[in-house]
Amino acid sequence: MKSYLGLIPISAKVRRRQNRMTLSCIIFAVFLVTGIFSIGDMLVRAETDNVRKHGGNWHINLENISEEEAAFIAGRPDVAAASWFDMVNMDKDRDYTIDGIQTVLCGVEEPFRTDIMTYFPQDASLKEGEAILTPNARALLGVSEGDTVTLKSPAGNYRFLITGFRSGDSHYATDSGVGETTALLVKGEQVGMFLHVNSFREILSANGDRGNPAYYVQFSAKARIKRTLAGIKEQFPEAKINEHMILLAAAGASENRTAKNIYAPIILLSLFVLLAGVLMISGSLSSAIAQRTQFFGMMRCIGMSKKQVILFVELEALNWCKTAVPGGIILGTAATWILVFLLQYFVGGEFTGMTAIRLSPVGIISGAVVGILTVLLAARAPAKKAAKVSPAAAVSGIGDDGKQKKHRANTKVMKIETALGASHALSSKRSLFLIAGSFALSIILFLCFCVLTELFDIMLPIKSYSADIDISVMDGGERIAPDLTEEIRGMNGVKRVFGRQYAAAVPAQFSAEVDRDAADIISYDDIQLDWIPKDGDMRKGGDLQTVYGDQGCVLCIWDKDVPLNVGDTVSLSGSTVKITGMMTSNPFSNNGRTDGDVILICSRETFIRLTKEVNYDIVCVQMAPGSTDEDAEAIHDLVRGRYEYSDRREEADQSTRFVFELFVYGFLSIIALITVLNIVNSISMSVSARIRQYGVMRAVGMDGRQLTGMIAAETAVYAITGCIAGCGAGLPLSRLLYDKLVTAHFPYFTWTVPVIPVLIILLFVFAAALAAVWAPSKRIREMAVTETISEL
Repeated sequence: MKSYLGLIPISAKVRRRQNRMTLSCIIFAVFLVTGIFSIGDMLVRAETDNVRKHGGNWHINLENISEEEAAFIAGRPDVAAASWFDMVNMDKDRDYTIDGIQTVLCGVEEPFRTDIMTYFPQDASLKEGEAILTPNARALLGVSEGDTVTLKSPAGNYRFLITGFRSGDSHYATDSGVGETTALLVKGEQVGMFLHVNSFREILSANGDRGNPAYYVQFSAKARIKRTLAGIKEQFPEAKINEHMILLAAAGASENRTAKNIYAPIILLSLFVLLAGVLMISGSLSSAIAQRTQFFGMMRCIGMSKKQVILFVELEALNWCKTAVPGGIILGTAATWILVFLLQYFVGGEFTGMTAIRLSPVGIISGAVVGILTVLLAARAPAKKAAKVSPAAAVSGIGDDGKQKKHRANTKVMKIETALGASHALSSKRSLFLIAGSFALSIILFLCFCVLTELFDIMLPIKSYSADIDISVMDGGERIAPDLTEEIRGMNGVKRVFGRQYAAAVPAQFSAEVDRDAADIISYDDIQLDWIPKDGDMRKGGDLQTVYGDQGCVLCIWDKDVPLNVGDTVSLSGSTVKITGMMTSNPFSNNGRTDGDVILICSRETFIRLTKEVNYDIVCVQMAPGSTDEDAEAIHDLVRGRYEYSDRREEADQSTRFVFELFVYGFLSIIALITVLNIVNSISMSVSARIRQYGVMRAVGMDGRQLTGMIAAETAVYAITGCIAGCGAGLPLSRLLYDKLVTAHFPYFTWTVPVIPVLIILLFVFAAALAAVWAPSKRIREMAVTETISEL
């Protein structure tokens, strides 16, 4: 051995058992960071790829710009592709038909087909005189590629060669969060026709018609999108700019409020995860160095300088990283692959195209950086402390650092063992901060991740009334007779059928002061009323039983802009009904709001009395387990041409929710496991650092029960301090995240103190603390007094 550094591998072998917990802390910290960042990266990639596939690869579209302005934008070096897009007759308000079938017209340019959207066949073309049709045209028109069709308009007929059919469905979210179609999701007996924008404009001009053109822009991969977007907004202040929120958010360039609300919580949670790793490793290293104080003092005695001690400790810590960091990265990557596998094979849909065996540079780099930098930073302070150990203290074995304590243990109020244990915990502010801080951070992370579980409950609700198939009235069509519901109820594969009736803007007078003179009325069948309390959709203080039958009572959907409450009355169609319950939110809107409209829910019998209408506006079908596509298609054949048919079985699939819950609860479990390991490790190493003191105490007469009480008191100080700090910081942060992620988008949900999660994590911490006391106290009791006194 030519230098002191040659002792590092020797020390690692000799202290393999003692170092095991430190290595475990580093591994789990790296695993936690690698796993979260890798999974986040994979999900962002999957969602981005899915959005590009179904919603198009564009970043913004602009309205209210001229041809010259559009040409200027297309010529910018940071724009990869740009195209006009226009569409008419989506609502069947024009007279454009093919073989008598209403036809939506859509005008685009070549970059829209080749670069911006992906739902066009590669071998199709859109030259003048050519068209691409929606897939349903094959059945409705009986045509195929190479055929010609005649478009009839008030100004004349136009013949087009069919070069292909659009594939798949597509939609995107605008900056207002509203889904708008760009793939011509045609309705019922309607086909869509894509034309070159010049042909499209010729038809509109001949018919004296106008569309609503938008200019789609795709930025290049090297573009500084945020700066480019700001420049376009400044240069064209009159233009209305709609963002492709998900793609811009993935590039960190979205100005959308929704995206900005998501950025901050993600960054905050990431910082907490990083900080958890830092505190965990710092506490472990600090304890590891503390229990070898005498060793470093002895090294000083034989000539090691302070700088050499510091270098020795730092290189020893890096030596741990050789195995711990790769181990944590491998575990984190494996966890990511397992989740991707579950998403692919149990959820499918947008996750089908994900590559399971793919490394995430973001996750690997984050894990490695956190592991190495945290270990170096965490070793710095313990290394300086080790360097300050005096050779005299090492030889005599008195104290850790040779310094006298300012305060002695208070034995007047507490028993001697309890006072000594508390004194040990409070004697080092750094150790108290690191150990209690890591406990607190585990609580904070747990409470913050619990917000995500509530968010998933809201975004992916399991509602009893979720339908597999919706049958609704077509525009201007007849309502659905109750006989049809009975016929469907008797078909193969059908589990349950229920319906709703709807009357809009019924003149109304209210007993309370409301700035509306009308109300919307919706009927529920009895089974739907039964589901309201089960699904938690009714506010406290109501009486649901009075709504059944025709008792003159209704429910009202709560909204902060609707000043109605239980006990108020509403006069409708010459009858007065009483509000005997409030719904928590509007199940017929995406954000749960009524926007100030009064919406009343009543029984079918009450609805018929108020409106004299017995037919349904919508019928919902829930299919039985084991039902087939043929069963669903039989229902479709029954209503085809008379009513709108929507197959929502894929939407009702709860496997997506299951996997995301598995992800969140999995990481909650990891946080809990790390909490246990951290507590056990910290207490064990704290005891090991004072093993000589415990030996001396046993030598002067302290028994095993008192030693256990002393360790328990030290642990209790760490646990209580950590719980107070964790709850004190975790609850406000939980509320902040809830406001940003939930209340900002679903105003009818407000934060309440998460009593159950708080109790769970507190009980978990204290249970882990109790378990942590047992092992070191048992070890001390089983050691001989001479062994503990001579322990190095």
